[in-house]
Amino acid sequence: MITPYADHVKEKSQTRRVLRNLRKLAPEGDGRASSLLLEELGKLEQLEEVEGLEFGHIKVVASYTSYENEPSTQGFNSTLLSRGVQVLLPHLLEDNSLEWVDSETGKNFGITGISLAQIVVVPALSVDESGMRIGQGGGSYDRALKLNSGWKVCLLHDGEIFEGKLPQEIHDQKVNAVVTPTKIIRFI
Repeated sequence: MITPYADHVKEKSQTRRVLRNLRKLAPEGDGRASSLLLEELGKLEQLEEVEGLEFGHIKVVASYTSYENEPSTQGFNSTLLSRGVQVLLPHLLEDNSLEWVDSETGKNFGITGISLAQIVVVPALSVDESGMRIGQGGGSYDRALKLNSGWKVCLLHDGEIFEGKLPQEIHDQKVNAVVTPTKIIRFI
């Protein structure tokens, strides 16, 4: 449900506050969700096409560097690099836009660099049953995801999938899947 702007800001802020406090209870550096995603990507590479995307030759993945109690991406990113996959990492600009930088060479692909990625690993505090995510509140990823037609997936801890509908605005972007340490959920 899309809420009116004034109500939305208050509701979304309160939801974020609760979700951030719950995240503090998660183990720091837990890489189980990203390990399950790597396993799934290995299976997808065997297929010709999934959800209209060709996964047989994953060449570029946009990811991020996790911190504190986020599900760890360090092992995931390293494994992709060892397989010859280019990993783009975000750099936050003063206007809250994201530019994308090659994690090995440092080459800056600018704001539109995310369009190169076949898969985007997106940070989130939670994702609801429709694939709507809630992030940290800057709108950076919502703007960036509009520039990418690839497969978008969030890594979460078990228990972070939101029951019901998250508050949302018209510009909010959904993801195609969520991965926890114990399951993968794909959204239609």
